[in-house]
Amino acid sequence: MNKKVIIGIDPGKEGFITAMFPDGEFQFFSMADNTDGQCADFISALASNPCVVAMEDVHAIFGSSAKTTFSFGQIKGFLLGLIVANKIPYHLIPPKTWQKLIWENCDKVMSAGKVDTKKTSTNAALRIFPTIDFRRNERCRILDNNKVDATLIAEYARRKNL
Repeated sequence: MNKKVIIGIDPGKEGFITAMFPDGEFQFFSMADNTDGQCADFISALASNPCVVAMEDVHAIFGSSAKTTFSFGQIKGFLLGLIVANKIPYHLIPPKTWQKLIWENCDKVMSAGKVDTKKTSTNAALRIFPTIDFRRNERCRILDNNKVDATLIAEYARRKNL
């Protein structure tokens, strides 16, 4: 059994951080709803425990504007800086890698002949964690894809015993 806090990060402007504790508890942090300083405090507080980070290894997305790509890279660099400054071991996980381990055939949703990654991840998250509320906050009506992905990335790290 893993004795570390596993931190799953889905980076981005609307990104999310999920902390999975050894006792089965979870903490969630919305990057869109908090300041950079609050994000630094959240990561620093987690670093007081033995922990490991699994962050989605994101790259430029074909068709995205230069501004969007730069912003995405800036957020990833900011998070890596916090992780390194807090001396937390980390792993960068490509989306297809964690999805291959986490998704099951029953989760898959097809749209125009391709897998709808957002809906498929949501189905997987609800199957694996039926008691977690995946809304960004209690006022939201829809589930948050970033919270879903951060949680599934943490689950990937737990299963791989990173």
